[in-house]
Amino acid sequence: MGVPWTILLCCFGAVLCLRGSQALQCYSFEHIYSSPFDLSGKKLPTVSCSNQCFEAVSSLSTGYRSSVTLVKKGCWTGSPNGQMEVNQDSLPPDYSLVRGCATDLCNVDIVSHDSIPNLSPAPNPPLLSGTECYACLGTFPEDCTVSKSRRVQCHLDESVCFQGNGRMTIANSSVPVYIRTCHRPSCTVVGTSSPWTDIDLQGSCCKGNLCNQDSVVPLFTAAAAPPQAPCLVVLLLTVPLLVGVLVGPLGLSL
Repeated sequence: MGVPWTILLCCFGAVLCLRGSQALQCYSFEHIYSSPFDLSGKKLPTVSCSNQCFEAVSSLSTGYRSSVTLVKKGCWTGSPNGQMEVNQDSLPPDYSLVRGCATDLCNVDIVSHDSIPNLSPAPNPPLLSGTECYACLGTFPEDCTVSKSRRVQCHLDESVCFQGNGRMTIANSSVPVYIRTCHRPSCTVVGTSSPWTDIDLQGSCCKGNLCNQDSVVPLFTAAAAPPQAPCLVVLLLTVPLLVGVLVGPLGLSL
């Protein structure tokens, strides 16, 4: 006697559901560091992912032994790899790395600061420009006040001072950054980028020792911009009033 087809369908459906429930296990972690990081001794939490695991690190430096590093691990739905545009001469110096993988707990390669190249190398040849600037880097304005900034002797090709602010972004995670450091006379802010990371900086340069002592907080922020929606509301309210004014004296009906 054969097995009823309804039972076979139920069994087949149960197998599919069981397979679908076997989600990929990935490490889940996000943290901002202002000094070298080491995850080797940490027990990281895990999360179930439907597609891929990923890990990423993005670091910005003054070039004078101050840095901010964002590390992120979790689920991933994008391509497992992508073009990384590396600029060895970027100023302020920065670095980004993104990895995607598709096996359980595979996002384990980014473990310590050794994953990042040295963004504060000594000048070679060891010559200085003669300019002195304030240097600081942090995620809050108070991290980069003049009183908390170091005085540094600028490298040979860096003869002006820089001050500014911006954001570091990995996927959907973003943190503000505030910075003072030395810069080249061109004052061009360029850096490393990838399809999933971004370090967006804005600022200005000045000539003269310790001249970069102005506020690093932007003068105009998105929150302070004039709101646009009320203008639309006023316009929508004004149109019926104008129509009423014009239509009334003419005796027209709408």
